[in-house]
Amino acid sequence: MMTTVAIEFLSLPTELIWRILSFLTPRDLCRCAMTCKIVRNAAQNSIHVQYKLELYAQGFTETRNLDSIDVDSRMSSLKRLATLWPSVCHASTIFEDTVRVGNHLLKVRDMKCGIWWMWVNGNIFIRDCNTNIKLSHSFPIHEQFFQDRLPRLVRALVVDPIQDLVVVVPFPDLCIVTGAEQNRHIFSVDFLSASSLLPHPDSLDASLMCQHSFEEFGHYRAALTEEPVICGDRIVVFYCMISHPPGIVRPNLFIQVIDWRKGQAKSHPLREDVAGFHLVDEQKFIVIDTQGIITLYTLEEHGSPLRRVMYRLQESVRAPYYLFHATPSFYGATACPDLEPGYVPSPESQIIVLETLTNACPVILIIDMVIFSGKVLHSETPVEVPWTEWGPQYTCCFRHHPSCQISVFGSKIAYALPRYVHPWELNYKVGRRQALGDHDRFYVHILDFNQRAIARAENIYDPDSPTHFICKPSDYCHAPAISTRPYILTVCRARFSPICLSGLFLEHDRLTLTWSQNGTVHIQVVSPVRVDLDSDLVH
Repeated sequence: MMTTVAIEFLSLPTELIWRILSFLTPRDLCRCAMTCKIVRNAAQNSIHVQYKLELYAQGFTETRNLDSIDVDSRMSSLKRLATLWPSVCHASTIFEDTVRVGNHLLKVRDMKCGIWWMWVNGNIFIRDCNTNIKLSHSFPIHEQFFQDRLPRLVRALVVDPIQDLVVVVPFPDLCIVTGAEQNRHIFSVDFLSASSLLPHPDSLDASLMCQHSFEEFGHYRAALTEEPVICGDRIVVFYCMISHPPGIVRPNLFIQVIDWRKGQAKSHPLREDVAGFHLVDEQKFIVIDTQGIITLYTLEEHGSPLRRVMYRLQESVRAPYYLFHATPSFYGATACPDLEPGYVPSPESQIIVLETLTNACPVILIIDMVIFSGKVLHSETPVEVPWTEWGPQYTCCFRHHPSCQISVFGSKIAYALPRYVHPWELNYKVGRRQALGDHDRFYVHILDFNQRAIARAENIYDPDSPTHFICKPSDYCHAPAISTRPYILTVCRARFSPICLSGLFLEHDRLTLTWSQNGTVHIQVVSPVRVDLDSDLVH
């Protein structure tokens, strides 16, 4: 019966086969093409199928913005993207500006879709760094003072420009509990429009009261231990409750899961001694504890988060605290559709960087996000996976210096490094203060861990494509010998000053660097320009 169906399918007109193949996932397309000559020939002769496979090979997925663009234009755009970061490239400045922020200690700053923002002492600064007029968004003033509209002190503030959303958490008040099992208001969350700083029109409540259930009476105050994270309709706030006067017992840790459009919030406890936290998407988050165990949770519609799988780190990369670096979220309804890129990194091609915060020998651990997807989500009983079964295959480790800036986008990591120094050559014991010295210049290295792109670069010779320099940490005697995962190395030949460097942001086709000095933030956006290889830089 199956043979008859296969024969009937293969006897269909080529145009109809193309149409049917276009509904397959890229992974299934590749499998069919490897086992059937007719399918392979059909795939090779269909530009629609070729576009889908090329998108898959580069690690991207389409967004709604590409609906009105013809396939030829999409292919051309993808080809330009594939040649953006050759092994060595110059960088030309495409945007430059200076923003006066006053003589205050800088707080949180970030960038997404060409929109840079930061907040400090009740002021929010939003600057559009797009040079394309079609993408440009004007804000009433890019230095927006809103102390009169909000409480006097702001504990946290985050921005999602695609959703035109500003999330503000004022400093929590003291909470007095007179009995057990009392649900009490512990802090509020405000939802504003980034373009007007008025209440966001899509939020049910302009200010949401978050509650917590107490087991014992006393005086408490909520303390946020991480910045709030926005992912589509969901916002997660990570916090603990501290008793007053402070007790000797370490406070328990909780997450507040918020649906900002519906005006709903619910608190959930976390059992781990958490040393780091990251929201993967609207349904998943991961935590790492002080014992070096990374746990994947899923957020169900009702009830507490469910443990799915636990990955144990090797002892050499364990630390009391960690910092996650990951791709910005592109989930959720789009209030500013012209800001949304035509394609964004596919979840299965992304990496996450785990930076150890320790005084001993800091490292960064690059982890393939594929370990947090697929069959592990269907596991009913949490399984602990030892390092030997996942680490060498899905990670890459480098020595690190705290002065070296990091940014992640998709399968790429941008890393600010001293001149002529590569990640595997960092020696923390020698030159503790010299990683990015005050009197030198530094280069930005871009490391791409897209394994499909690496396989293509190793197995297919294309004289029209730029040469890629493929590395393995084990090839170098100074690398921590805990994994052998290959990556493509790019050296951006532009030299930057390390003096007062405050930020590094990687996006599709640009690097944004910021320097903070004398009450101002200087913003420079650069885009790669291909140059001939220079052996002094790549060897």
